Amino acid sequence: MMNRIIIVGALAAVAACSPGIPRLGNNMPADPMDRVAPPPTIEQPALLTAKERLVQGIEANGCELTTANAGAVLNDATISQAELGSLIPQLESEGRVEVSGDSSIRVVSDRCI
Repeated sequence: MMNRIIIVGALAAVAACSPGIPRLGNNMPADPMDRVAPPPTIEQPALLTAKERLVQGIEANGCELTTANAGAVLNDATISQAELGSLIPQLESEGRVEVSGDSSIRVVSDRCI
């Protein structure tokens, strides 16, 4: 009987000195997943059609396509001479370019008056 009292007393003393049962997750960080700010969204440039690229190329080269600047316009628009031949009638029918008698083509846009 005496042994039981001593054992119970010793267990009570040990329990009183211990910090208790730790809570689950007490040693874990507040948020186990690293929260990183999302990377900034980078706007992708719009994919332009060949007609839009041609108009921009002509606008960038003085608003007029001539034999003198044809190479620069084709390079800026990234189109070939064959594509140029098919695009000019389309742009003319849409009213976006004017073809003059001296073999020049002028863009009609808000940037080229």
